[in-house]
Amino acid sequence: MAKNIFAKARKLIKPEDGTIAYVITIDGVTKLHNWDGPALINKEQKIKEYYLHGFQCTLDDWKEMRKERAGLPWYKNPSLKGTARL
Repeated sequence: MAKNIFAKARKLIKPEDGTIAYVITIDGVTKLHNWDGPALINKEQKIKEYYLHGFQCTLDDWKEMRKERAGLPWYKNPSLKGTARL
């Protein structure tokens, strides 16, 4: 039986203190993860924590990893249309 390799991203809100958590679930394992901003936000205490694939990062590390992520593949890049890469 094939495993589900696609990730399911969710936004969870804890109503008691307003904590917002962005998580990703892959193969039944849920980890904190957010490419777009902090993955754990506590509005009451004004705390923001950055996580990628479950690993906590500092703001500078998170920005560096975000900058280094892969962009569009060559075949979706409009500047390379009509070129052969074989």
